[in-house]
Amino acid sequence: MSFRLTILGTSSALPTSDRYPTAHVLNVYERLYLIDCGEGTQMQMRRYHIHFGKINHIFISHLHGDHFFGLYPLLSTYNLMGRKTPLHIYAPASIEEMLNRHLEDFDISLGYELIIHPLAGRTVKLILSDKRVEVFSFPLKHRVKTYGFLFREKMADRNMIRSKIAEYHLTIAEISSLKKGKDILREDGEVISYDEVTLAPPVPASYAFCSDTGYFPKLSSFVAGVGLLYHEATFGDELDALARKVGHSTARQAATIARDAGVGRLLLGHFSARYMSPETLEEEARQVFPATDAAREGQSYDITS
Repeated sequence: MSFRLTILGTSSALPTSDRYPTAHVLNVYERLYLIDCGEGTQMQMRRYHIHFGKINHIFISHLHGDHFFGLYPLLSTYNLMGRKTPLHIYAPASIEEMLNRHLEDFDISLGYELIIHPLAGRTVKLILSDKRVEVFSFPLKHRVKTYGFLFREKMADRNMIRSKIAEYHLTIAEISSLKKGKDILREDGEVISYDEVTLAPPVPASYAFCSDTGYFPKLSSFVAGVGLLYHEATFGDELDALARKVGHSTARQAATIARDAGVGRLLLGHFSARYMSPETLEEEARQVFPATDAAREGQSYDITS
C-alpha cells in the first residue's frame, strides 16, 4: 500500500487508562511522518513497533499540550540515540521559542539540526514536497491558531502497454514522453496518442488530518475528495453547545464535513474522557456518513486513493 496510517492516540485533553493523547504516524513508501505528538507518543511508537528513527518530519497542529507535550522527550531521545539527521518541525511559529527555552532549561545541546517551518495564513498552503508526496496545511477553527494537514501522493507516470512498444518501434525518448501523457508527432506526420499506448496510473492516495476544530462549512472544500479523512469528534449530539463553546466538533458535525467533502472514508478521534467507548459517537456519525469508523489505538489503516 502507498499510504499506511497508524493511530497512536485517540483521547482529547484528558487521557484515560486505555486512550493516549493525539498522535498519528503516516507511512508513505517507508517514509514516516509524525502528525501531532501528545504525551507518551514515543512509548506508543515502541509499543506498536514504529521505527521512529526514520521520522524526519513532524507536523504539530497547534500548541495545546495534548498535541505536543510528547515532543520534548522525543527530541531528547533522538539526542541520546545519537541522531545526526536534521529534523523538520511544521507548527505555529511560537513553538520555536518554547522548544529553545526547554532545551536551555534542561541543558540539552542537540547533536542534530532542528528546522522549524512556521505555519501561518488562512488558505491552503503547500508546506512540503518530495519525490512521493505533497503536504499542505490549512486553517482550522479553534481557540488558538490551529492547522490541519493534507497529504497527497504525487501522480505517477502512465503505464506503457508493452505490446505497443514493438508495434510502434518506440524509442526511449518517445516512451518517456508518452508516459507523461504527451502525444508523439513523428517527422513523417504520424501521431501516436498517449491514450492509445498507455494506461492511466492508479488514483493517488490522500489523507487529511483535522485535529481540534469547531464546525465550519468551508472546511469541506479544504479536504474535498480525500481517500481518508481524520476528523476530531470530541462530543456527541447532547453536548453540541459545549462543543461550540470550546471550539470542538461533534461526531455528527465531523460526518457532515465528510459527506459534503465527498471523502472515501471518515475516521473519528479525539474522544472526550466522558465516553467509556467511542461506539456511540461512531453510531451518530454513521447516520450522516455511513463509511465512518472510530479510531482505535494501535490500529493501522491502508489508504489506496
